[in-house]
Amino acid sequence: MVSARQRSAGVTAAATLALLGCGSAFFFWGYFLLSFLNVPPDDHGRHLYQTHTDAFLVIALVQSAVIALGIRTGIGLFQLRSWARVSALIWAALTLVFCLSLIAFHPFEIFFIPSPFVSQLESLKQLISIALVILLLPASVWWLFLFRMESVKAQFLEGDVEAKGRDRRSPGGRDCFGCS
Repeated sequence: MVSARQRSAGVTAAATLALLGCGSAFFFWGYFLLSFLNVPPDDHGRHLYQTHTDAFLVIALVQSAVIALGIRTGIGLFQLRSWARVSALIWAALTLVFCLSLIAFHPFEIFFIPSPFVSQLESLKQLISIALVILLLPASVWWLFLFRMESVKAQFLEGDVEAKGRDRRSPGGRDCFGCS
């Protein structure tokens, strides 16, 4: 199917970034969750997820849901759905608030501290914090500017018009082979 208006390179790059970022987060989170599940049992033979069931369920389900929402947003950006543009703006705003609060409330984790003054755990926390700010801050500012541009808004409006036209033409709202 040929689109009346092509998706811009910026929207394509943002959708690709969303999918790659969430895919990477999915694998990182899976590795973290697997190592959490493989912690040896305590003295009574109970695993960590058995002693803290509620906390484990909240942590496992919330992170998985956030990653799934990010993947769905990336797919929606490729399809030029207006809800995906709004979702991307919300993601960008929340990420910007997260990065700025990390800088404001944990400045010692963001800026370099010589290794003789901190433990290895603190150095790891510092590395993760710096990596998050370096990766997320520029992307969130870029998305806030990109998805508020009039030309980008017009692409998503036309994408919704095309999607509604497809919904009326094909049974069940899906294109099928051989259908006109």
